[in-house]
Amino acid sequence: MNINKRVIVIGAGASGYFAAIRIKELCPTSEVVIMEKTGKTLAKLRISGGGRCNVTHDVTGNAKLLEHYPRGRNFLKKVFYRWGVSDTRDWFEKNGVELKVEEDGRIFPVSDSSETVAQLLEWKAKKLGVELMLNSSVVTIVPMPKDGFYRWQINTNTSGNEMATDVVMAMGGFPKLSQYNMISSLGIEIVTPVPSLFTFNINETTLHDLHGVSVVDAKVKLVGYPESYNGPLMVTHWGISGPSVLKTSAWAARWLNEKAYLNTVLVSWVNLSEEELRQQLNENIRSNTKKMISNLGMDGVPKRLWDFILSRAQTPVSKQSADLSKYEFNKIVENVIRMPFEVDGKTTFKEEFVTAGGISLTSVDSNTMAIKSQQGLYATGEVLDIDGVTGGFNFQAAWSTAAILAEAIAKQ
Repeated sequence: MNINKRVIVIGAGASGYFAAIRIKELCPTSEVVIMEKTGKTLAKLRISGGGRCNVTHDVTGNAKLLEHYPRGRNFLKKVFYRWGVSDTRDWFEKNGVELKVEEDGRIFPVSDSSETVAQLLEWKAKKLGVELMLNSSVVTIVPMPKDGFYRWQINTNTSGNEMATDVVMAMGGFPKLSQYNMISSLGIEIVTPVPSLFTFNINETTLHDLHGVSVVDAKVKLVGYPESYNGPLMVTHWGISGPSVLKTSAWAARWLNEKAYLNTVLVSWVNLSEEELRQQLNENIRSNTKKMISNLGMDGVPKRLWDFILSRAQTPVSKQSADLSKYEFNKIVENVIRMPFEVDGKTTFKEEFVTAGGISLTSVDSNTMAIKSQQGLYATGEVLDIDGVTGGFNFQAAWSTAAILAEAIAKQ
């Protein structure tokens, strides 16, 4: 076979594998090599979604899809027009991975196992002839003279080097700015990374005692930040977590970083307006005047949480509903709909770490994912200053950016 290009993909994650596969699908005569610094492939994909792999999200229309990206929305307009959710679903299902849509819109393999997705990508790459080089950490990416066949020399930690006509940077996001030095040395602008998608640490033992308690539609509001975010919320051993918290952390990532992750958060345990809550609570009391307030409860609020709310409201759990004072009633309402906690730090999960930051999108052509200042150099996935909220959106950005650059490389 006459090789017309040699492409090196740096990183054996989701975007790297998908880029390599799509390049070979579109241009079978190309030689494609994935270089991975560790001895494992698709490590983050395998543990994502609780080991189930949240492949993408069931969203109707790109306008709605773009609403889930705190950073990169404008850039992704063209990208998603070329490769959207339906393209992702079609590709996986045509390649044997049956998908299902859950009630909240998240899309998983029917097998409920990330191994189904990982094994498909590994098998497909191998079948197409993609070469895999493990334990090959790239040290420098060096441009070659313009008159030669190869445009890039890749130097590794083993003192060896690989030549390439095209290079795809798919190494994922890094938590420290210094970890982007190899990229910035090529004159590529880097947006300082900060964590995104993290849980809130709250140093309150009485809250920790509720660990495992969850509500399905809470509202989370950071004092001083303009927006609030809804979704499930769970109490943990160290504070609060769940989609509503993760969504808040993503949108407010830089704001919270500037605050050193110290701030007051207001939690509404129910998705009701104050007027609706007062009406519901009044009706409940009128219908159950002889019930102890502890047994009154509220729809969607677990018993342990209800007792915690009463304690916060300084209301005796043994008091009868009919004897509730106006002050106690107002305190209960306040703690149901605006319970304050002091956030004292964050907790991120190393394997599922997502950053806000990376390669500045002003350096990248959204039509091709090529670095504007460097011929034959591309970027995909979380190495870019793109991040989505939890729910399969970061994977969708990975599949889409990889697909776009593969098409561009194949057309050369």
